[in-house]
Amino acid sequence: MEIAENRVFGLDILRFIAIFMVLLGHSLILAPQSVKKVVNPFLYDGVAIFFVLSGFLIGGILLKVLNKGAASWSGLIDFWKRRWMRTLPVYLFVLLYLLIYTGLVLPEKFPSEWYRFFFFIQNIFGHHRPGFFAEAWSLSIEEWFYLSVPLLIFGALIIFKTGTKNTILAVCLLIIGLVTWYRYHLYYQYGFPNHPNPLQIKQFQDFLNKEIEYQVIPRLDAIMYGVLAAYIAFYYPKWWSQKWNFVLLLLGVFLLFYTKFHMGKTYGPLNNIWSPSLKSLAVFFMLPFMANLKKGFGKWTIWVTFFSLISYSMYLINLNVVIMTIIKQTIHGNYSSKKMIPGDLWYLDYALFWLLTVVISFVLYQLIEVPFMKMRDKKKA
Repeated sequence: MEIAENRVFGLDILRFIAIFMVLLGHSLILAPQSVKKVVNPFLYDGVAIFFVLSGFLIGGILLKVLNKGAASWSGLIDFWKRRWMRTLPVYLFVLLYLLIYTGLVLPEKFPSEWYRFFFFIQNIFGHHRPGFFAEAWSLSIEEWFYLSVPLLIFGALIIFKTGTKNTILAVCLLIIGLVTWYRYHLYYQYGFPNHPNPLQIKQFQDFLNKEIEYQVIPRLDAIMYGVLAAYIAFYYPKWWSQKWNFVLLLLGVFLLFYTKFHMGKTYGPLNNIWSPSLKSLAVFFMLPFMANLKKGFGKWTIWVTFFSLISYSMYLINLNVVIMTIIKQTIHGNYSSKKMIPGDLWYLDYALFWLLTVVISFVLYQLIEVPFMKMRDKKKA
């Protein structure tokens, strides 16, 4: 496996933590209730970390493109081509596998609106996260970010002629502000009671899943916090590399624990409107320190980098491919998204989940991701 010399180890650590949290959460489908009770308190929203990290990395690329005087349609189209050559090939491979498998083995579960997944519109307007290819909900948010935000910045540069630096900052703050207001609007439109009963809490949780948690617009601000971090790193490099960034790291860790152990236990404006913002801010504050941690230390460094490299494929296949189609349906003939396989040997399925996820992801990375990245970079050269 080739590892680029310019990889930043601190960012690999964040990817490793994010994918580990996602996989650990999904793996509990195969575990008994006693294990879930022990592990659940330690789970965190790994996708929130991915969103901010993605915004930081793609925002950095976009800033370099715009500041090279490439604010043209050709530059914009080239940006999209490069992003889609990175994200689409393995995504489409997994999507086609799931469509074929479901159509042949589980025709009763074949999604009626299967075409939405090809255009990333399955959760753009009030569609809840579907059971089919559930992981794809976050890819829709990423892809709409790739498409809409550069177009918005490009259009603002042409119309207002305010300069790249001011335009990017204005777009970042505008999207963060509007999305936060939109979550506020949705919450108060629902009218959640001050003293809810268990049924009302369940109904509200369904509302959150359908209208906020897994939807494109209410989660776009998370990526924009990453773009804002890239903006600071690009235009204020001296501030970005200050030694006191360790204090910001500690602040980010504090916010991470605060959103998990305090806000996660409550329902109300603080949790349901501001929690997504504070999760994003937690990663935002961690980025200056982590982005300046260039090299690793110790033998475990290579493993962190390895899992970081294959994290995209791991995210795409772990739930619907490995757990649902391979372990639950192919091995046990018991396709279910909520119940564990009955029996005392659950840990064999659990170990098989981790093994298959790593092996299949490595194969996909080597056979699909790497060739397309080389093709993309060759075209650029």
